Amino acid sequence: MIQRYLIESTRLGIPAIIHEECCAGFLARGATIFPQILGVASTWQSDLVEAMARAIGRQMRAVGAHQGLSPVLDVVRDPRWGRVEETFGEDPYLATQLGTAYVRGLQGKSLADDGIIATAKHFAGYGVTEGGLNWAPTHINPRELREVFLMPFEAAVREARLGSVMNGYHELDGIPCAANRALFTDLLRGEWGFGSDRPGFVVSDYSAIDMLRAFHLVAPDKAAAAVEALTAGIDIELPQTDCYGQPLLDAIAAGWISMEVVDQAVRRVLYA
Repeated sequence: MIQRYLIESTRLGIPAIIHEECCAGFLARGATIFPQILGVASTWQSDLVEAMARAIGRQMRAVGAHQGLSPVLDVVRDPRWGRVEETFGEDPYLATQLGTAYVRGLQGKSLADDGIIATAKHFAGYGVTEGGLNWAPTHINPRELREVFLMPFEAAVREARLGSVMNGYHELDGIPCAANRALFTDLLRGEWGFGSDRPGFVVSDYSAIDMLRAFHLVAPDKAAAAVEALTAGIDIELPQTDCYGQPLLDAIAAGWISMEVVDQAVRRVLYA
């Protein structure tokens, strides 16, 4: 009903990409509940993880969903962090093997035929926040960032043809991830080739773009926050249009950002 309305009754007729949570099963009434991911990780069975994700994907596809906000590929090293149970644990190799299996299972053989877009999160280094606090900064040296915390994400992109990535709420080396062009444009897309030969787009964690203004204090208003995030490489604002609505229009009118940057983000989503 939603898609029929969008296609037949809106100016552009573009269907929606509907996303859902699916960390331990499709988060909806009547869907199968699987063990928390930390429990699944203790099996050490990548085939089992892939089969589980395939079942989750079938249930999501059956109700018209297209994108799952999983897997959580954060390598966690602080048990005080409140999202430990969503992760594959502390070992980067295990998280890499099981994370890529999850992506393959959820995305299936083809996104067009039977797959659900997987969304790896939270990019990057979110599992070792200061004091184990959500949203707090992380302090990771460049070598450890690459060898430990980026390993699962790189494998998901290069080996499992990952379809989507979500930013972390935190700051890395003093730069909020939602405004970090080095992460999302230079590394993810430039070095790893994310989205270069297949659908690939970046979504914000919920309200993360406005947090550049309200929490990180690196943007004076919503328009500036939109410019920072879009320039960094975040294509979609979740959970709803806020900074990417009128504030972004105002920023374009003021010449703070070019339409070419906006068109690039739109193109990535339309391709998906």
